[in-house]
Amino acid sequence: MGPPGSGKSSTWKTLTDANTRNNDKTIFADLNPKVVKTDELYGVVHMQTREWIDGLMSKTMRTLG
Repeated sequence: MGPPGSGKSSTWKTLTDANTRNNDKTIFADLNPKVVKTDELYGVVHMQTREWIDGLMSKTMRTLG
């Protein structure tokens, strides 16, 4: 996240290009963190059961890995 023109897209595109040159596969997913609450984005521990509840980023990382 950052202001327009700060190099966000250029950064991940450069990293993708570097991985490709090293014959590594790069997978990326576009997320909009502004549409969900913090717990829904990152995940949270349910205090009564002490069980981890995945957030949007956790679920996405599991499917990409």
